[in-house]
Amino acid sequence: MIQQPALQRKSPGFFPVVRGNARVISITEGIAAISFQWYRTYVSLYMVALGVTAVQLGWLESILIFTQFISTLMGGYFADRFGRKRMLVVFDILCWGVPMALYAVAQNPWYFLIGRFINGFVYIVVPSFQCLFVEDVPAEHRVAVFRMVQFLTSGARLLAPVAGVLVAVMGIIPAGRVLAAIVMVSSVSIAVYRQFALQETSMGRERMVSTLNLRPRELIQQYKEAIRLMVGDRRVLIFMVVRNLLGFSTVIWTTYSTVYLADGRGVGLADATISVFPFVSAVVTMAVILLAGRRTDGREALGSLVAGQVLNIVACLFFVISPAGTLIWALLWAVASALSVAVFRPANDSYWANIVGDRERALILSASGALAALVTLPAAPLAGILYTTSPRGPFVLGIVVQIVALGLTLFLPREGTKQQAV
Repeated sequence: MIQQPALQRKSPGFFPVVRGNARVISITEGIAAISFQWYRTYVSLYMVALGVTAVQLGWLESILIFTQFISTLMGGYFADRFGRKRMLVVFDILCWGVPMALYAVAQNPWYFLIGRFINGFVYIVVPSFQCLFVEDVPAEHRVAVFRMVQFLTSGARLLAPVAGVLVAVMGIIPAGRVLAAIVMVSSVSIAVYRQFALQETSMGRERMVSTLNLRPRELIQQYKEAIRLMVGDRRVLIFMVVRNLLGFSTVIWTTYSTVYLADGRGVGLADATISVFPFVSAVVTMAVILLAGRRTDGREALGSLVAGQVLNIVACLFFVISPAGTLIWALLWAVASALSVAVFRPANDSYWANIVGDRERALILSASGALAALVTLPAAPLAGILYTTSPRGPFVLGIVVQIVALGLTLFLPREGTKQQAV
């Protein structure tokens, strides 16, 4: 039977019409993003309220990244051996459900330590998730798919003020417990739905058969081959370094930005006010995606990568120079950062998907993800040490790293599409 394409070739509407796995994942990611955005906005402040110090925040993030390294390294093999869908469903239930339950009843930093350790293993599903998302989707349509999921997840942030209201009414600790419980229920429910709605990809079925009797020595050889492919392809090598550097900077921002916004030595805003930033970001991101929606062929991918990084550096500068008690510069950070995400992320995801062939995709994603975890492992502890000395210190470091990444991006070849394996 002929495999139906996940995306129609032409669309009478704004986005190409999403079909199959791409449709299921886009919609469920948009729904999951609602509660995850609430959690991500306040989890650092929730931890601090329960006695976690700034330095401990960094170490907790490193625990998560360490388990990310272990799990991502095996993610490609497990995706090929047991199937993309099975891996995604099972590990989403275990690695989101259990940690969020621990966070909901947390009494001290040990709860977060155990939760972070378990949560890190969810990265074993990254190769499975990305394979389900792009396999059976024509390369020329992948920018449109990534743009659509970015639009839906950005739309979820429009509800970010709900979390701010909860914090204002209940206080950070009770609200943090409620938000963790909501993420737990949402994650498990979505995983169960995906079990019935997703279909294993044609490449996934082929790889399950070919790895059925795979020996450990053969697995090691396959990983060596994946590394050889990464190192031997100039596009893959440069792009992987850029992604790792940007990941290093992102860890700093996601771990400490909300703490800095609420810290009297930083911007000094009320906890409830912080939920305004994801809302503003969502409005800007969605507007940019709508305006750029017709340009979905990916020919301007490299230009978008450069423009997105420049915008993000400008956004980070706004963040660093924001004086205490002043909202305007932080709002400018949110706006410029959202512009950066809307321009950069679909091009980033599409470029990466198109320079990696389908047959080797899972193992390359696994090997590159493990390498990314190693590179970002010291980011949060280093940022924590810098934060105790000067709250602006971690973010200055992040800007320097982004400038280096931008310089390397300029060396990327313009052509981003690789002939897919058949």
